[in-house]
Amino acid sequence: MSAIPHDQTRGETTPYFSELQSAPLSCNEAASLCMKAARGAGMTWGLAEEAGFAAAWLVAHGLDGPSYLRAHLERADGKDWQDLCPTVVPGSWQNAKGYTACPIILGATMCDYAGLPEGPVAGARIALGPVSAPILLLPFLADLGRRHGLSFTLSAAQGAVDADGDEASLQRAATLLDAAQLELTLSVEAAHLQATRQDTAASQKGENHLRDDRSAQHICHAHDRSGDGSIARWCRINPQ
Repeated sequence: MSAIPHDQTRGETTPYFSELQSAPLSCNEAASLCMKAARGAGMTWGLAEEAGFAAAWLVAHGLDGPSYLRAHLERADGKDWQDLCPTVVPGSWQNAKGYTACPIILGATMCDYAGLPEGPVAGARIALGPVSAPILLLPFLADLGRRHGLSFTLSAAQGAVDADGDEASLQRAATLLDAAQLELTLSVEAAHLQATRQDTAASQKGENHLRDDRSAQHICHAHDRSGDGSIARWCRINPQ
């Protein structure tokens, strides 16, 4: 970054960016530019605003939302956005024509159907089918979970991740969902049930570690023929 001296159209401290440099943007600036890009790609103003929201949310959480959105817009170039809408029926939100779903349209539709029987309610399991740039779904699911007390899990052939927006689950989700497209299934639970299940799993894991450690010490003491406790000391540090 540098400033062009003696340029009367620019202030002396105005930064100048070459083609190879990236300009730092605030989240609001990222949202505005991404909204304009989506609108230029043919989205309605309402969907373009949702696209800007999703990209900026990812930026705020350390992910390159604008690049994911740009890649999605390029893949959808030439398609009618109405053709990328899901057909909403209980348990299945797949595209009637078999097209890969747009994550912006899908996320906005989830928000519209929140609380309805065929929507993302606690206990629901919804087959989403193939979704383009699936990481762009995360902002919508995090917002839905916060506003309605829900917890979401996205499942693919490669694995399953929680999509609740907290930093730990976000990093795992970003790894799985960093793909051009994935065939996904969405599972929904009440947030307190998910938290209870996670606490129970963590408690059981801790108890198993303690049990294994005690067993290792017991076995090593029983088989330590040297009498100096050297095997037991090794196993307490490196339980096998």
